[in-house]
Amino acid sequence: MAQATKDEQRRERLREYDAALVAARSPVAVLGLFAKGREARSAGEPLEEEFAATAVDGVDPADLLPASVWVALRQGDVEATIELLMRMSRTEFVLASHEEVDAGYRLTKVEERRALPDVELLVAQLAAFLRVPVDVVAIIAGWGADDPRTAAEIETLLEQRFGAAASIQRRPAAVPESRRGASGGGLSMSAAEFTALLNLTPEQGAVLDTLVRQATITIAADG
Repeated sequence: MAQATKDEQRRERLREYDAALVAARSPVAVLGLFAKGREARSAGEPLEEEFAATAVDGVDPADLLPASVWVALRQGDVEATIELLMRMSRTEFVLASHEEVDAGYRLTKVEERRALPDVELLVAQLAAFLRVPVDVVAIIAGWGADDPRTAAEIETLLEQRFGAAASIQRRPAAVPESRRGASGGGLSMSAAEFTALLNLTPEQGAVLDTLVRQATITIAADG
């Protein structure tokens, strides 16, 4: 009977652990929007290196999050970000515990633990990197990515500190009338779509992706 109770408690704790992982997804998704917005204003700077080198009050430099976390964030890869946070986390969740006799014949308590993603550390390091008060970042992260306030507030904060995004700063030049199609319209597509259209190699596609991240490209007709 006692064993059945322990199994039930472990299952309940496992459900709580899974719920904690699910709850981490929402704020991490919002922090990814911060990263993407900052990347849009990067002007080619190696932001992942700056992020990794950002000092956080009360955090030992050895415990700071590495550049790989920034890379996962700017790609919007929530799962990869959480996995990295768990791999480096010092925060643990106790699933179950039992007692056993150790080599010295002493009764010892043994705990089954699993790592939790340290979202608070990510919030603190990102806030320090972006020069935004940590409580402000925490509040916005709590809203969730789908909240209509989130994107607007992130845009305002980043524009105040780093200026307008590259897509706003570099508007495409007007196309002369003589070079427009018969309808006078235009064609807009993503780098991935353009790569597929021209059947570019992976290397050529990577070069194109780099170019469109740095500037707006307009291709005019000859003649």
